[in-house]
Amino acid sequence: MSQSQSEEEEEEEEEDEPRLKYQRMGGSVPGILSANSASCIAVAQRLIALGTRAGSVHILDFLGNQVKQFPAHGAAVTDLCFDIEGEYIASCSDDGSVVINSLFTDDKLKFEYHRPMKAIALDPDYARNSSKRFIVGGLAGHLYYNMKKWIGYRDQVLQSGEGPIHEVKWKKSLVAWANNEGVKVYDTVNDQHITYIERPRGSLRPTLLFPHLVWQDDSLLVIGWGTSVKIALIKSNQSSSTNKTYKHIQMSSMNQVDILASFQNSYYISGIAPFGESLVVLAYIPEKEGEKEITSSNSSHQRPEVRVVTWNNDKLATDALPVHGFEHYKAKDYILAHAPFSGSSYTGGQWTAGDEPFYYIVSPKDIIIAKPRDAEDHISWLLEHGWHGKALAAVEAGKGSMRLLDEVGSKYLDHLIGERNYAKAASLCPKLLQGSASAWERWVFHFAHLRQLPVLVPYVPTENPRLRNTAYEVALVALATNMSFHKELLSTIKAWPPLIYSAVPVISAIEPQLNTSSMTDALKEALAEIYVIDAQYEEAFSLFADLLKPDLFEFIEKHNLHDTIREKVVQLMKVDCKRAVQLLIQQRESISPNEVVSQLMATKDDSRYFLHQYLHSLFEDDPHAGKDFHDMQVELYADHDPKVLLRFLRNCQHYKLMKAYEICVSRGLLREQVYILRRMGNPKQALVVIISELRDIKQAIEFVSMQHDDEMWEELIRQCIDRPEMVGVLLEHTVGNLDPLYIINIVPNGLEIPRLRDRLVKIITDYRTETSLRHGCNNILKADIINLLIKYYEDARRAIYMSNEEDEVRSKRDDNTTSQLMERSMNMKTMGIKTKTRAGGRCCVCFDPFSIQNVSKIIAFYCCHAYHMTCLMDSANTADDKKTPEAISHDGAWYYEYDDSVLENVDDNNVASSGSPQMRCILCTTASTKVH
Repeated sequence: MSQSQSEEEEEEEEEDEPRLKYQRMGGSVPGILSANSASCIAVAQRLIALGTRAGSVHILDFLGNQVKQFPAHGAAVTDLCFDIEGEYIASCSDDGSVVINSLFTDDKLKFEYHRPMKAIALDPDYARNSSKRFIVGGLAGHLYYNMKKWIGYRDQVLQSGEGPIHEVKWKKSLVAWANNEGVKVYDTVNDQHITYIERPRGSLRPTLLFPHLVWQDDSLLVIGWGTSVKIALIKSNQSSSTNKTYKHIQMSSMNQVDILASFQNSYYISGIAPFGESLVVLAYIPEKEGEKEITSSNSSHQRPEVRVVTWNNDKLATDALPVHGFEHYKAKDYILAHAPFSGSSYTGGQWTAGDEPFYYIVSPKDIIIAKPRDAEDHISWLLEHGWHGKALAAVEAGKGSMRLLDEVGSKYLDHLIGERNYAKAASLCPKLLQGSASAWERWVFHFAHLRQLPVLVPYVPTENPRLRNTAYEVALVALATNMSFHKELLSTIKAWPPLIYSAVPVISAIEPQLNTSSMTDALKEALAEIYVIDAQYEEAFSLFADLLKPDLFEFIEKHNLHDTIREKVVQLMKVDCKRAVQLLIQQRESISPNEVVSQLMATKDDSRYFLHQYLHSLFEDDPHAGKDFHDMQVELYADHDPKVLLRFLRNCQHYKLMKAYEICVSRGLLREQVYILRRMGNPKQALVVIISELRDIKQAIEFVSMQHDDEMWEELIRQCIDRPEMVGVLLEHTVGNLDPLYIINIVPNGLEIPRLRDRLVKIITDYRTETSLRHGCNNILKADIINLLIKYYEDARRAIYMSNEEDEVRSKRDDNTTSQLMERSMNMKTMGIKTKTRAGGRCCVCFDPFSIQNVSKIIAFYCCHAYHMTCLMDSANTADDKKTPEAISHDGAWYYEYDDSVLENVDDNNVASSGSPQMRCILCTTASTKVH
C-alpha cells in the first residue's frame, strides 16, 4: 500500500459523520417560490405555514403540498405563528396589519397598527382561551399585548422606546422578545417583567443581522445573536429541571435568570434550534470581518452551513447546503425553523421512532428539510466510506432492516473478495446470508468461479435453508480436486446428510485420482464413505481395509461381506489379529488355509507372528486342517510360544521328527527334544538329555518307568552312578520298580551319597508299608468273596413268582392307577435283600402258557427263565447226550447240587446232598432250583 493511499484512509477516518440528512421540499413549493419569494415560515404539529413577500400565506403539509392559501396582506409577510393545537395561524406584515385565520373554519380577525410589524406571537392556548391573546411588535418600537375583553379587543403596551421589536416567542406563560437593547422576558400570569438579558457586545446592529429566540422547553431560552450564543434558564414558578452537565455562568444582574452556557463563533447565526442536548445552528460564513461584507451587494457569498454543536461549542457535524441562488443571499435572507418536539424523547443520542425533529432551512427561492439521520442512514454512510465491518456491527445491533442487511452483506462480501480476503468473507456468509437459499446458492457458485469454494464449504447450511443438490455436489467436487482440502472433504461427507446430494458426481471426481500422487488417505477414506452412501459396500470395504480402519470387522458383519475378505487377509490381521483369525477360521470353506498362508508369507511386516496365530487357532479348531503346515508350525511355536510346543508335538502326527528335533536343538528346547527322541526310538539319547541337560532325576525315573524295559533301568543307573545326589533320589523312587539292594550293591565304595541313612530308613519303611498293605488288601478281598457268595446263595433260595395270562392282563389294566403306589414302594424294595423275583408266564422252549394247577411239571431258574419239565429234559438230552445230570428225585422235585467246598459256611439244612444231580437253564448257565 502506497503512502498516499494510507494518507487518504487516515483522512477518511478523521471525517465526521453527518448528524442530519437533507432533502428539498417538493409538492407545491417549487411553484409557489417560482412566482414569489419566501419571507417567513412557521411549523406546527401537522402543518407548515409559508409567508411570501407578496403578502400571501400558504398552508402546506409536510410534503410541501398546499392545503390552503390566505391572501392576507398587501405587503411582505414578516412573521407567522401557530397556536399549540395548530388550529389558528397569525401573520403580520410590513403593511402594519395582523391577521388571524382559523384553519378549519371561516373565522378571521384583522388588526391594523399602521406601522410595519416584524414579529408576532400567538397565545399557545389561543384555541381554548376566550381572551384570544397575541403579542406583536415592529419598527415603531411598541410591543402590543392584545386580548379580548367584554367590550372588545384591547392592546396593552409591554415595551416602547427601546428600538424596533425584532423577535417574539411565547411559551406557556412566558414571553421573550428582542429589541435593539437586548432580550426581555415577561410573565403573563403574574403580569410582570421577569428578566432582561443585554445584547452581546460587539454584535452587529439588529437591522443587519436579526437576533433569534427559541424556547427549548418551558424555562430554557436559547438566544442566537450575531456571532454569540447564550442559553438562559428563566426562574419562575413554572421552571423545570435542566441539563446539569454544563457550566453554570452568571451573566445578568437580575436574580431571575441563569446563563447556563455562552460562547462566540466565527460565523454569523442565521438561525438556531435545539437538537436534543446539542444545538443546530444555521451558519453564514463571511469572507471578511466587519459589516462591509454584510452590506455590500457586490460581494460573493458562501453556501450556508448547518452546524451541530454542543453547549460548550464543540463541533459535532458541519454540512454545507446547496441552496439555490446562495450567491445572492445575505445572512438575514435565511431562516431556520423547526417542528415542535419533546426534548424528553431524545435519549442516548437517538430519538424515539416517529418523534424526530424536522428542521426547515428557508431561503427566498428554496426550502430544504433537515432531519436527524437514523440507523439506516448511519449504516449507509459507513458503507459509502468503506467501513463495512462497522456497518455490519450496526445492522447486527438491530439498527437496520432485513433489506439493509442484504445490502450491507452483499457490499461487505464484495469488498472482502475484492481484497482477496476469501476466508473472512466465507466466515461472514452465515451471518449475512442467513436463511436465503437463493443468496447462498449465488455465493456458492461465485466462490466456485473464483476457485475459492473450499473455504466456504464449512459454512454452507444443510437445512434452514436447504440448497439444491447441485450446490452441494459442486462444493464436494471442489474439495476433492484440491489436495489441501482432502481432510475437509472427509469431515464434510461425514457431517452432511447423504440425502442432500448425489454420490455419482463426487465418485467420478475422486476415482481418477486413485493410484496417483494426489491420492491421500483422507481422500481414500472419503471415497469409501461415498461408496457406502451409494451402497457399493465391497468397494468401500476394500478401501477401509487398505486404511486399516478399526471398525472394519463391524463393517463386514453389518453388510455381510464375508466373501470379500479373500484378498485382504494381511490388512485384517493388522487391524485386529485375534478377530481376523477367528473370522478366517469360520470362513475357511470360502478361503482355504493355503490362501491365507500364502498371503501372510507374501508380506514382511509381522508375517510370522500372524502365521503363528492363524495356524495355532486352526490347529485348536481342527488338528488336521492345517497338516501341510505343521512343519512350519513347529518352528513358529519355537519362536513365538515355546510353552505350547510340547503339547503340539504330542497331539500332532504330521510333522517331520528330524526337522522338529533340529529346530528344538537350535532353540535349546530340552523337554521337546526328549519327546521327539522318544518318538524317534532313541530313548537312551532322550535319557541322556534328561540327565545331562535337564538334570531332572525324577523325570528320568518317570521316563524309564514308561518304557517297561529293564535295559533302560540299567542305563539310568549307569548314567546316575557317578552322581551322588541322583543316586540318592534314585534310591527313594525305585521302590516297586527296582530292587534298592541292587543299586546299593553296584554303588562304588567310598561314594558319599547325601542323606543316605535317611533314605535307607525311608526305603525300608516304604517296603514294610507296601507289604502290610498287600496283606491287608488280600484279607479284604477274601472276606468280600465269601460275603458275596453267601448273599448270592441266600438270594438263590428265594421263591420265584410265576404269573399267568389273567394276571398279566389285570396288571396292565391297573398300571395307570397303581403307578404312584409302585413309585413310592420302589425305594423300599430296593433297600432290602431281593425277596421276590418275577418270572414269565410262558415256557421258554414251547412258549405255551403255564397252568398253575399243574405246577409240579414246571421248573424255574433264578434267572427268571421257566420251562415245562418235559421241554427242559428233552432239550437238555438233545443238546448234550453225553452229559446227563445226576439227579435224584424227592417227591417229584428236582434240586441243584452245590459244591460243599464252596459253601462250607452255609447251613447244611438249606443245601441238597452232594450226590444230587444238577440242571442248568438252557438260555444261561445259572443253576436252578425247583419251585412247586
